[in-house]
Amino acid sequence: MARFLISLGLGALAVAGPVAAHHVEYLDVPFDSRGECEAFSAQLRNDDRAYLEQLNPQVFQTAGDVNSFLSRAFTCELSDVDGEWYITDHRLDVINSEWFQHRNQ
Repeated sequence: MARFLISLGLGALAVAGPVAAHHVEYLDVPFDSRGECEAFSAQLRNDDRAYLEQLNPQVFQTAGDVNSFLSRAFTCELSDVDGEWYITDHRLDVINSEWFQHRNQ
């Protein structure tokens, strides 16, 4: 039953992801520095935290749970192509990670 609820919550996150986690709206936006990218990503996390916690209480019990997930799921990475920093989407990797599976048992 617990796995079903987790799967249901993750499905809701995946469907609502573009709406709820605003990071995906900025995946193609270049940043001049890692600091600029990280600061912007942190602001997006702050904006989305309460909403995601309310949307998926079976997955995220606290604001810290949401913050940990978003911090792992959306990272800033340097592009080899243009030398700019971009927010990258690792949601599926995080959802399938041992860390995520362990914390939701």
